[in-house]
Parts: sequence; structure tokens; C-alpha cells
Amino acid sequence: MWWFILLFSASDFISISVAQIAMAGLIVCWVGRWVSEKKVPDISPLGVPFAVFAMFSIISAVLSLDIIESIKDSKDLLHILIYFAAYDFLRRYPTKTGTVFRVIAMAGGIAALVGMLQVEDRGVDVMNRISGFQNIYMTFAGLLMISTVTAMAVVAVNFRKWKDIWIPASIAIMVFAMLFSLTRNAWIGTMAGAMTLAVLRKPVLAIALPAIVLVILAVSPSNVQDRVGSIFNPQDSTNKERLLLWKAGAKIVADYPLFGVGQNSFPLVYKKYRSPDVLEPHISHLHNNFLEIAVERGVLGLISWTTIFVMALWVMLKAWRRQKEDPETKMSITAGAGGILAFLTAGFFEYNFGDSEVQMLIYLVMAGGIAAVARKEPSDYGINP
Repeated sequence: MWWFILLFSASDFISISVAQIAMAGLIVCWVGRWVSEKKVPDISPLGVPFAVFAMFSIISAVLSLDIIESIKDSKDLLHILIYFAAYDFLRRYPTKTGTVFRVIAMAGGIAALVGMLQVEDRGVDVMNRISGFQNIYMTFAGLLMISTVTAMAVVAVNFRKWKDIWIPASIAIMVFAMLFSLTRNAWIGTMAGAMTLAVLRKPVLAIALPAIVLVILAVSPSNVQDRVGSIFNPQDSTNKERLLLWKAGAKIVADYPLFGVGQNSFPLVYKKYRSPDVLEPHISHLHNNFLEIAVERGVLGLISWTTIFVMALWVMLKAWRRQKEDPETKMSITAGAGGILAFLTAGFFEYNFGDSEVQMLIYLVMAGGIAAVARKEPSDYGINP
């Protein structure tokens, strides 16, 4: 299980095929362990909300406007098993979570470096964005967002001087690669994650953080500065397009409230609800996690999905308040909470839950945070460390 977790942590930034092979190996080992031990795995505290979300997702697929396509798309539910397998392992061996997070920070830095090298060929161009090892710049920026917040948590809470001296450099490369990717949702998500770390670690840093961001922007290319400015411009064509898209999504939810139209079936109904003013009449998703899930899986699916992350945050932040927790535990909780808030915040402006690589990575980081709260020593399982 340990080697598969490490392989997944590194390969998710490079190849989804290798990452999914690692995921499959991890899950097989996890199931094999419980079969050999003849025990039922402990999947609390998120077992019930994950099960309810999976149940509503399957119901939505069966009742879908395109049953075959929705059932095929439901294979992403298998990614949930990454959380449970990693949670089980890291709860048994909590000191290994730090290694996992450092591998994520290193893999993110390497991917970001590849992206920075692409700037020489592509420039900083919104029509030809850098994407690292990924085919899509949005996936690239989403992965860097989670990796950056995770690496920041390691530096903020459990920095090991000379051993971790490379991590700040990795963070810097990832931040600039994200900036040069011109992916606004990842910028906003990273800021939300960083603010979470600041508030948990040292609240005064939350005041200094905006100043740091302004300095970074001051030395960034004009294309980056213009892109940042567009976030606050209501006349920006992309912003106007998103608002029209979201209005159409709200109308679909109103007409299909309980179970939605089914996974990957949004394009089938969008033409009926889209505004005549849209610039892009054919689009595959709503650029918003909450609306997309409500449209595909209904309000019940959205509530159960949101409950997963709200409960995870509640469990971790409640544990954070116990001052007796050691730095390793606090690092895991900080990374988990920061990663979730970055993911959810970015998800207001992009359907990042639809990116398999991003979805799988947030499950792993969240597993590390929850495992730290419910940590068990190996001896509690009859294991000789």
C-alpha cells in the first residue's frame, strides 16, 4: 500500500494512466488486507456521507436522460476508494503522511518547472496556455493549486530546516507557473487555501498575505496583471458568459430538482435553456461544481456531496483546537483543511470535480488530514512497527 500511495502521489501530476494503475493497486491491497484480517474496515467519520453521495449518484445515473453515458461516467465513484484506502493506511502509520505531502510538493514543483519551460515556446498567452505534463491547462493549474497549499502547510507547521530547504523553491515555481497559466479559479483557490493556513498557523499572516500577493503581481508580466484585473470586471466577456451559463444551470435545476438530468447529460438539455446571447453555444459543463452537481445529480446529490467536505472540515478544525496535538498532526490537518477550502473555492468558478486528477488528489490530501485526527498507532492493530 505504501509504495502504491507514493507512486500515485507522484504520477498524478504526470500520467493519469499510471496514477490510476497505482490507485487500483492501492485499493486491491486495502481490500486484501481486510479480507486476510477478517475484519470490517473502519470508514468513519466520512463513510456515511460518501455512501449517500454514491447512492444518489447511481440513482441519478439510472434515471438519466442518457442512461448508458451516465453509468459509464459513474466510474469516477471508484475514486472515492482512494480516500478510504489512504485513510486506513495513514491512520495506521500517521508519521508517513508528511512524506506523502512532501512527494506531492516535489511532483508539483517538477510539473510546474515543465510548465515554466513551456513559457519559452508558448509565451504567456490566454489562447495557448502552459499545461505541464497535462493536456489541459485547467487540470494543470488545479493540481498545482492543491500541491502549493499542501507544500505551504508543510513549511508553515512542520518545516525541517535543511531537509525541507527545497520546498520553498518548489512553492515559488508552482506559484509562478499557476500565474503564467492564466487560470483564475486556481489563483482564487490558492489564495483561499493560503488564507486558511495563515489563520490556523498565525492570524497576523492573513494581513500580510495580500501584500505578498501584490508584490508577486508587480513583478508579473502585463498579461498576468490584465488577467487578474478581469476578475473584477463585470464587462469581461468570460465573466458575462459564466453568468449566462449559471442562469441556464439554475433553470435546469428548477426543472429537474430531485435527481437531475444524469451524469454527463448536461449538453443534452443545455440547448433548450441557453441564452441567445452566449458566445459559445456548445459547452460540456457549467464551470461551477455546485451547479454542475445539482444539474447532474439533483439537489439531493448536491447536499450529500457538500456534506462530505463540510463534515471533513468540521472534524479537522475541531481537532485543530486541541493544543496538545503535535506538529506532524497539525501539519496534516492544516494541509487537509487548506486543500479542501482551496478546492471548494476554485470550484465556484470551475468544475474542477470533473477533473479526475484533481478529484483523486483532493481525496488523498483529505485522507491525510482526517487520518491525523483519528490516528492509531500500528500496535493498536497488532502490527509490529
